[in-house]
Amino acid sequence: METQELHRGRLIDHVQLVVKDMAASQKFYLAVFEVLNIPLGGTGDGFFWADELCISAPESPRHREC
Repeated sequence: METQELHRGRLIDHVQLVVKDMAASQKFYLAVFEVLNIPLGGTGDGFFWADELCISAPESPRHREC
């Protein structure tokens, strides 16, 4: 039987989500990122990001820029 080798590239590619509940979303996504071994890229006023996924609140000026 052949052994398959996993080649991991970018997991997430240019995705932005605008959410109503920033605290609940950050708690959820931080848990997901931890399981997937993806470090948090950064946070700011009303947004956070990891890899190429940006999560922002509708009132954040960043929601149009992620």
